[in-house]
Amino acid sequence: MFWHFFLLCNLILLIGCEHQEKSEKSLDDLNTIKKDFLLSIMRQEINESPFQMNYSFKTVFFSKDIISLLGEMNVYNHLPHGWSRCEGKTFCKTDGKFEEIKLSDLFTTASQKEFLRKYCENDLKSQSISYFSEISSLRTTLEYADMTTFVINDKYLIVLFQPYVVKGLEDGPSHVKIPLEHLKNQWTSSNPLALLLPLTISSRSYVASWDQID
Repeated sequence: MFWHFFLLCNLILLIGCEHQEKSEKSLDDLNTIKKDFLLSIMRQEINESPFQMNYSFKTVFFSKDIISLLGEMNVYNHLPHGWSRCEGKTFCKTDGKFEEIKLSDLFTTASQKEFLRKYCENDLKSQSISYFSEISSLRTTLEYADMTTFVINDKYLIVLFQPYVVKGLEDGPSHVKIPLEHLKNQWTSSNPLALLLPLTISSRSYVASWDQID
């Protein structure tokens, strides 16, 4: 358990250092987000308080070679309501070093990207509260750019969507779960994640916790 916590802390530290070097304002740049939050509440009125900012990291999948994390941020800094964002961080060990894997690394060709887009679109159409359902029909086509991030476990590739992109605000991030068996011949098989995941699952030396989050 201590080794698990120690490795997780080092990964978070590594992420922070890398993005500091890039000097790039993004969701990953937590120092900038904290600074912006402080500046924003200094411009508000007392009747809009109390202000809050919360961030959590949860382990979705953990092994010696693959780690997938779900991050969630909730901010309330002015009326009438706050905002939230989610992020996924998935790392694979290659040449003895953890490297982050992006969706663009897994789906590299036009046909692979279209498979991902169409699969998610069809799944969202079956979700009764999504903007794509027959009840609402607020949207008819999912854009590839709407698929911002992912996490993975021993059963699914889980595509995450930011609030109000595919459905209204709900408990936890909006998502589509793609069974791993559906990804055969549909993603880049030479990617480190595609190579390591079957070996890790067959070894049974991992912890998967999405069901506790979902």
